[in-house]
Amino acid sequence: MQQLDDATEVYCLDHLSQSAAQGASAEPVSNVDLRRAAVVGLVSIEIARKLAADEQITVKPTEYEVPDGDRSTVAKAFPGVDVDTAIQVIEDSRETVAIGIALAEKATGQQRTETNAAQLAQAGQAAIVKSFRSNDVTFAPRLGLSPSGTVRNGTGTLSVAPIDLEAPAAGELPDTQRCS
Repeated sequence: MQQLDDATEVYCLDHLSQSAAQGASAEPVSNVDLRRAAVVGLVSIEIARKLAADEQITVKPTEYEVPDGDRSTVAKAFPGVDVDTAIQVIEDSRETVAIGIALAEKATGQQRTETNAAQLAQAGQAAIVKSFRSNDVTFAPRLGLSPSGTVRNGTGTLSVAPIDLEAPAAGELPDTQRCS
């Protein structure tokens, strides 16, 4: 659980950082949504690595590793988070994308270019998520995720409440329930 908590904190700070970089105020994101994204990310890297091994795909570490010279930049971008933890989350995310692109290159026979990199990344991520089923991925009911990592609606469990139409809007969530 600590790994999930740490990854969720990195996802939160990354969300805030990206919003600031775009010159917009950050849309409030609930901790539940960030936790879901983090757990899907943690599962995705494991499945991606398994697929890469099965397909005999090797991704160069230079495609995803954070250079040692960037440690201070990461520390500034993620204050209050252990630098090694933040780097691990970043590298896992980058590695998932790199493996996804390599999987899509192999499946389509296309080489990655600046023009098609996003499409290959999307196709690769879809292949990774599709493999959740064949790898018997399931998520704890309290996360409210289907086996493919998408949010379930109306699960019927006590762990995942249905949408409460009288709940405050995302911007009105208490600080303890949103990334801020």
